[in-house]
Amino acid sequence: MTASEYKSISAKISREEFTLIGEYCVKKGITRSSLIRELLLNEIKVSVPHHVAGANKIVYNKDKDNFSWIIELDDGTEAEVIKNVSVKYLEHLKDKMAEGLTIREHTIKKIRKDSVPVPSAILRVRK
Repeated sequence: MTASEYKSISAKISREEFTLIGEYCVKKGITRSSLIRELLLNEIKVSVPHHVAGANKIVYNKDKDNFSWIIELDDGTEAEVIKNVSVKYLEHLKDKMAEGLTIREHTIKKIRKDSVPVPSAILRVRK
C-alpha cells in the first residue's frame, strides 16, 4: 500500500490510560500505533475461514491418560486445538456443552429431537 492508502484513527483517552498504554508498549517493545493496529484488526477479523470444512477428532493417549482435540480438515490436514486434556476437564466440558445446548433448545423452542433451527426470514415470507 502507498502512504496515501492509509488512514488514521484516533480516540480520546485519559492521561492515566495513555501512560498505562505507553508503559505496556515499552515492556513489549512495540509502538502505541502497532499495538492499536493489532488490537483493532484482531477485533474485526473473522476468526474462522469461510471456505474450510472438517471434522472434530478426540484422540486418547493411553501412555499419558489424556486426550487431544484435533480438527481434521477435508483437505487432509489437521489442526490441533488443544493437547494433553485431562479426563476430568473433558468430562466437565462435555457437561457444560450439554447444558448450553439444552438452554439453546429451550430458547429456540425445540421440542422434537429431529427438528432443526428455521431461519426467521423464511417464516416472515409465509405470513
